[in-house]
Amino acid sequence: MDNIIAQAPAFMVVFIRVSAFLVFVPFFDNPNFVTVVKEGFAFLIALLLFPSIQTGNWSIPQNMLSYMMMMTGEVLVGILMGMVFLILLSALQVAGHLLGYQMAFTMATSIDMTFGESSDVISTVVVLVGTMLVLTFGGDHYLLYSLSKSFDVLTPGSIFVSKGLIKDLTHLLTRSFEMGFRLAAPAVILLLAIDMILSFVGKAAAKVQMFFVGLPLKIAVGLFCLTLMLGFIVSIWGKEIGKFPGYFLHFFKLMTPG
Repeated sequence: MDNIIAQAPAFMVVFIRVSAFLVFVPFFDNPNFVTVVKEGFAFLIALLLFPSIQTGNWSIPQNMLSYMMMMTGEVLVGILMGMVFLILLSALQVAGHLLGYQMAFTMATSIDMTFGESSDVISTVVVLVGTMLVLTFGGDHYLLYSLSKSFDVLTPGSIFVSKGLIKDLTHLLTRSFEMGFRLAAPAVILLLAIDMILSFVGKAAAKVQMFFVGLPLKIAVGLFCLTLMLGFIVSIWGKEIGKFPGYFLHFFKLMTPG
């Protein structure tokens, strides 16, 4: 019992970092999840990770104010991990939204369970496929490994926010949007070409109702392009999943002093 009480402050540090990550990360930040369920899952993960974490070199403050400041730093680390994962996943949302816009599906919205917000149908499908690929390719293991590794790189109480951190987060966001455009570019270009052809036909045959002809055609071509795009998502997004630990480790190093 005395050993458990002595380890409690260090365990709370692990729990707060894991909890901040789960609260901010997509899917778990959904308001449909009860807070007790989120915190219970965070407690379970912290309980599983704690025995593998070296806490001997941690300097746990005895002063309550200093301890709360340390906890604030742990919340920032958890939010950083959730933000990096959110930025990477937003590439799929951008690709799905661009395709859905060209297919005139933006008026047909549904609740995206991954982001917990209203989104167009195509974007929701693409993001759900990407989330399933994360589980298929072991992305959940990479996330747990990164959480465990973060305590070795970022010792609690020694967290520093540098200018390079903001710069690299901005670069990652730009790269994520670029990936989304690359995934959707072939389908968007093809649908724009169909729009141009329909506009020329509409000028040549003014009495033809091009809206009733063009809309089903664009939907059919768009769904065909979506099928092809899923193959690109498996190849391109699958490679990104394997890079998760590298992304997290890079940002962890940017938060170390000096």
